[in-house]
Amino acid sequence: MTQALGTIRQMAYVVKDMDTALDYWINTLKAGPFFKMEHVNLENQKYYGEPTNADISVALGNSGDLQIELIVQHNDAKSVYRDFLEAGRVGVHHIALMPEDYTSTCERYRSSGHKPAFELSLGGAPVVYFDALETIGHYIELWDNSDVFKEMFLVVEDAAKGWDGKDPIRAMAL
Repeated sequence: MTQALGTIRQMAYVVKDMDTALDYWINTLKAGPFFKMEHVNLENQKYYGEPTNADISVALGNSGDLQIELIVQHNDAKSVYRDFLEAGRVGVHHIALMPEDYTSTCERYRSSGHKPAFELSLGGAPVVYFDALETIGHYIELWDNSDVFKEMFLVVEDAAKGWDGKDPIRAMAL
């Protein structure tokens, strides 16, 4: 990951149909390639403090330096993804960044009135979505400053540099 820590690194969209969304981003917007992860193992999930078990698949691709995340939820578990679609919303679901100090940044968001809407671990590294719906119209996702995320994002970013349009959808495992 070559962007500075603390900068907005990603825009994410919850979609109803992953294939349709990928087709649009790849063929219309010319973003990619996208790395697709099916049924991602989200550990220790909490939806507004209550345990949950959302089953999601994601696709990550870049448009320039900005990472695009597409998310589809496969079950009816309580989650920020389900809420978004059930509210009839479309568009940006969240922006994401990796602060230099995850813990103090989370505390700063909490003290400014943002509630943790969805918390989880991925590969042992913590992630939190803060509810900023009333402030900016979507969630804010923070990733722990860990190699788990840095390495994954670097693979996606590097693949986009000079991408020739071939092999637009690639499998990725965590």
